[in-house]
Amino acid sequence: MKKTKTKKVKKTKSPKKIKSKKIIHQIFFNIGKGELKDIQPFYKCYQHNKKYCQKNKIQYKLWSRKQIEKLLEKPKNKEFKKLYYDFEFDIMRIDFGRYLLLWNYGGIYIDLDICIIQNKSIQSLFEKDYFFVRWNDDKRKLPYNAVLGTQKNNSLYKDILDHCKESYYQKRKQKIYKTWKGRFVFQTTGHYMLQRVLKKNKINNFLDIMKIHTKSGKIVQGKNPLFEDDNASVWYD
Repeated sequence: MKKTKTKKVKKTKSPKKIKSKKIIHQIFFNIGKGELKDIQPFYKCYQHNKKYCQKNKIQYKLWSRKQIEKLLEKPKNKEFKKLYYDFEFDIMRIDFGRYLLLWNYGGIYIDLDICIIQNKSIQSLFEKDYFFVRWNDDKRKLPYNAVLGTQKNNSLYKDILDHCKESYYQKRKQKIYKTWKGRFVFQTTGHYMLQRVLKKNKINNFLDIMKIHTKSGKIVQGKNPLFEDDNASVWYD
């Protein structure tokens, strides 16, 4: 009897993850404090970051209220349209907008009072599946949602969007949040909401890459900061 040769089965290579475009997102809404050019820390960082991106071949996009609201019309985002318009404060819409942008497009989101440090490279951040940052001296080790990065369509960001929705409708019923604007924002679209999602997903390796000018005049930073934060908090004044 002839021995039949068994054909070697070629192993199929697992598809490579498609990385998102290298893009920096920032958002500006006029929330009653003036236009972009009227708010010095915002306008300074807008101009700086735009130039930095041009020099380093990174796409830059400043999103307006109208553009964020147009994004909500996409079929994948329509489930969040009612929530967006139900939010009591524009800062909630801006917070929510950053998570929505990153879920749809990936890249890095930066608050408008934050400048990328001129002589530093942020290229490696675009290669990460996601990253979160923190203050160097925060003993609670909370995530700081002023700088965020991810690849597009990351299910983690869908989880964040869903938890914003759950948190908002749950907490707006509680009397305490009728007077505590800051806490209401932090618990529904800000860092406390984000911390709950990350804790559930066992994510706690936040990057220490911020140089922060605090309200007291103190500078808080790690060994190798990539972003400088004026910490303007215009919405909180």
